Amino acid sequence: MADEEATTGTDAPTDTADEPVAALPAAPDPAREVRWTRLILPIGLPVLAAFMIAVFVLNVSRVFLASGQTGALVMAVTLIVVILGGAAGISAAPRLRTSSLVMMVSGLFVVLISAGLVAGPVSVEKKKGGGGLAIPKGPPAGPAVEVDALGTLKFQSTQFTAKAGIVQINYVSKDGMHTLAFDPPGPTPPAFLLNVAANGTVTRKVLLKPGNYTIYCTLPGHRASGMVATLTVQ
Repeated sequence: MADEEATTGTDAPTDTADEPVAALPAAPDPAREVRWTRLILPIGLPVLAAFMIAVFVLNVSRVFLASGQTGALVMAVTLIVVILGGAAGISAAPRLRTSSLVMMVSGLFVVLISAGLVAGPVSVEKKKGGGGLAIPKGPPAGPAVEVDALGTLKFQSTQFTAKAGIVQINYVSKDGMHTLAFDPPGPTPPAFLLNVAANGTVTRKVLLKPGNYTIYCTLPGHRASGMVATLTVQ
């Protein structure tokens, strides 16, 4: 009886040989960690940031140009409100998942790129013809107008006359380098700008309507010294 009680009172040994053992996580690869922390991140992050900034600036500028002066102001205020509101919302939600943040930023950039593509053709100013003044074809309507640039920083006269239509101007340098241009309403630089070398001559034809035109040398101080005259087209 004592043996039976002793036997029944003793806890039976537990067999743990068949229980599964939890696997330990694999140690990180040192070479991969070095590549990621010292090569990919230091190079990839600045490149990605520069690309995102370039895309942002390019497309926003296109939208601003296409919106006009008033529209650009409204768009700028709206963009500031969106950026500040988004930053405040993110800071108020510290448990925001990274995937959600990435989706929000990606959505913003998709909207900006789409707006930039739509506004691109409108933001580019279309110009007809070349940047310079077209030289008229045909003979002059009257005698050529000779303008002499003197070494005293004056023209040989303060009054010149020409016949309306195609006017031929002969610009002669008596001493030093000079230029010749028109004040508005005449053809202004860079559409019309004669450059003459020292003791040289430049010839140019220009189409002029009847009226009084002011011609002058554009070099600093030359006009104030007296290199200015009136061309009367009759």
